Amino acid sequence: MHSQTVSHLRHTASGRLDVALTRTRHVLHGISRKTDRSSRRRFFAEVLLFGGASVSSLNPLNASAAFVEEVQLESTSTPSSSFAPPPYSPTYVKATGRIIAIGDLHGDWTKAVGSFRAANVIRVDGYDIIWTGGDSVVVQLGDVLDRGDHEIAIVKLMRDLHEQALQQGGGVYMLNGNHESLNICGDFRYVTPGAFVESALYAGVSEEEMQEWNMLARVRYAVYRPGGPMAMELSKNPTVLVVNDTAFVHGGLLPVHVNYGIEKINHEVSAWMRAENKVDGGKAQPPFLAMGDASSIMWNRSQSKEKWPSASDRYTACRSLQQALDKIGASRLVVGHTPQISGANCECDGRVWRMDVGMSYGVLNRPVQVLEIDKDAESGKEVVRVLVDSPSMTSMDDEGEVLM
Repeated sequence: MHSQTVSHLRHTASGRLDVALTRTRHVLHGISRKTDRSSRRRFFAEVLLFGGASVSSLNPLNASAAFVEEVQLESTSTPSSSFAPPPYSPTYVKATGRIIAIGDLHGDWTKAVGSFRAANVIRVDGYDIIWTGGDSVVVQLGDVLDRGDHEIAIVKLMRDLHEQALQQGGGVYMLNGNHESLNICGDFRYVTPGAFVESALYAGVSEEEMQEWNMLARVRYAVYRPGGPMAMELSKNPTVLVVNDTAFVHGGLLPVHVNYGIEKINHEVSAWMRAENKVDGGKAQPPFLAMGDASSIMWNRSQSKEKWPSASDRYTACRSLQQALDKIGASRLVVGHTPQISGANCECDGRVWRMDVGMSYGVLNRPVQVLEIDKDAESGKEVVRVLVDSPSMTSMDDEGEVLM
């Protein structure tokens, strides 16, 4: 745990915690349709146990003590047996219907729901969110964590929609971004008070214990550390996903990444998040090409510049992109990570779409925009366009539509 983070938490005003707790209770009420406080907390713990642990194993009176003890002992054991080992993340997915890309959500529940609504793949019926997208495939580009209060709730929403979509031939996939990796590394600089509360509720911490910021930080570390329950859940996410002929990553994709092997990168990220044991007895380490520096897949911004310093820089970036795409048989790349002040846009003659529009209230609080890839009914050509969250579901403008 970073001492700077703990110090910051200790000096955070208690009023901010009260506000965060109130907001989180409100969202829990909406998700669970419960009225009493204890039932909402128990429901939240239950629905977020993706691996199948029962509510009885999360007694609110002792769960926090168990989580903290786990951190204090710096356990080197394998992940809890109450969580079934998740499958490795997919790398290639075939879609028979529309393909939708959603950018960085950063804990903004309203914008998350609005993104799926803009894509016309859900119906909101009271507190129920129902998949209506048929065989559409949705790819969320990562960075669900940090800057907003409702991270786990959004992950849960996408998992629920994925299960519904699978029954209709579709799917909902979430990528791992740099903020997912930061939290698994124990870097909580961008975590909001509400998100600390959410992870504490997930762990079964009582509201009385939540008044201690040091406790909240330690519990979050236990939840997100490699092998922890949320790290296990995020290990199911790919770092690189190819749907038909479109590749999706959080930051950027370079020839060095595809030369190393995108399936290998996905497996190594998953193994690190799951704290898998290596043959030599050590623990799996985070792969450098995925998250190690500014050129890694999660951190790269070279393909997201809204204004290139020079024509030569643009040529170099677009040429590198084309080489990477050619190696994996893709015709375009879709990225998030870098907020686009001008809104969703494409570069390199339509070979890269930049979909981080800063929509979260923790970033720029901009309107929802999502990307749709579909086939024209008459010509059969692919149509790529930007959709907004409005009743008419129209595209942004004619200039945002590209025929491929």
